[in-house]
Amino acid sequence: MSSQHAHGDLVNENVHHEESDINVRAIITFVVVLTAITLAIQVLVYGIFLLFNKIEDKTQPETTPLMRQAAQPETFPEPRLQTTPWTDLKKLRAEENAFLHSYGWVDESAGIARVPIDKAKAMLLQKGLPVRADAVTDASEGTHVAATGESSGGRNLVAGKPDLSSPSAPPASAPVAPQAPTKPGGGGQ
Repeated sequence: MSSQHAHGDLVNENVHHEESDINVRAIITFVVVLTAITLAIQVLVYGIFLLFNKIEDKTQPETTPLMRQAAQPETFPEPRLQTTPWTDLKKLRAEENAFLHSYGWVDESAGIARVPIDKAKAMLLQKGLPVRADAVTDASEGTHVAATGESSGGRNLVAGKPDLSSPSAPPASAPVAPQAPTKPGGGGQ
């Protein structure tokens, strides 16, 4: 086939592919200059920090030996902030555990003592809970019967019984007597 077309030649002399590779020398020069500028800025900032430290050392006031020393956390008044809350929590748990599993006096003059919790549970199972002598026992106590209360609809529920209420009927409307018209101005007749 020939390169000739019915409308003429299809070659555009202004459009063609790139005939040279990228300019490697320009890219390397850019990277070297960028690195040099970055290092120069880092050195400059480091020098500024050193200068600031010297200025600060010169402008610090002289301290006298009579000046009060910095406060320590142990000398702060109560209540103190927790500096190590995890250690304080471990210490609290250890104290509570020791309290629960040891004997001790609550009120020695009244003869009230505490016993370890395991011993107290065993004593409670052995003796039982105290009951009032005049207590009336109800057969429904201790069961899973619903308690007396107000349901979400505003009806009272009786304990131990199902809700037998039915929707209330609308009240019978009484005939309304017509009123005499009133005079303008809010006055009566």
